[in-house]
Amino acid sequence: MIRKKIKITALLSLAISISSFSMDIYTPKAPPSIPMLPMKDEVKIHYYQDVHTEIIPKIIKNQDGIYVIPTNLGENLKNKGLELKLLGVTSQGLISIISNKKIENIRDLDGENILIGAQGSSPDIISKFLFKKNNIAPKITYRSTPEIAKLMILQKGDNAVLPEPMATLVLEKNSKLIRTIVYRDEWRKLTSLSGIPQVGLYTTSKYSKTHSKEIENFIDEYKKNLKDLKKNPDEFIDLAQVNFNINLSKKGYEESIKYMNLTLIDGKKGDKLVKEYIKILGENR
Repeated sequence: MIRKKIKITALLSLAISISSFSMDIYTPKAPPSIPMLPMKDEVKIHYYQDVHTEIIPKIIKNQDGIYVIPTNLGENLKNKGLELKLLGVTSQGLISIISNKKIENIRDLDGENILIGAQGSSPDIISKFLFKKNNIAPKITYRSTPEIAKLMILQKGDNAVLPEPMATLVLEKNSKLIRTIVYRDEWRKLTSLSGIPQVGLYTTSKYSKTHSKEIENFIDEYKKNLKDLKKNPDEFIDLAQVNFNINLSKKGYEESIKYMNLTLIDGKKGDKLVKEYIKILGENR
């Protein structure tokens, strides 16, 4: 009888631990969600397109879940009084400039035409920081990222600021284009940080307290998957090709992963990194 009770208790504990890992993740179809793809049976992944119309309202309503959003946006919402908690930094920089001619130095872009995604987005803010620090003034035109990609593939644009995997997709579709500037490299030259902590995992303060164990399990699994991704990316690439609807070859994804700079920097180290990042951007506007 005692053994049966022990067995039942153990099974109940196992069931609770499995069900407690189930949570809602809100993310764009972007590199930081790749380590989550093998977790589809343990977490519910909700893809979004517009962070302002789809995600900010959920955060304002204090809706449970984990949000993959730009760190500058997350910190801005915190400064406005929303009770958000940073769980970790998921990328150390995933932006490049793609050009239709060779660019030896970022200063060569002075006065050149350049396409950038949404005004006020992290690619825009980081670009302006790099341009200002290098004393250059490219002629910026704003378009949506998919539109920029199409224009570059058709060689109707001179230069474009693009995140991964879109940057690699454009290069794969038009071999005449060149990856001329990698933002992480330029950032290292100008700041004390080794990378650009531009994307992070956030949740509400309430959810971080009431679901601390589930979040801990999720973070551990994310870190484990990151290691697996670096050792053997095949499974992750297959899942990305199915889930992201981006017509990028397996070889293209392998190349793109090199420029995604995926990571998971959590705890005090992650907080410190993001605070320094926001401070650098704020001082140079």
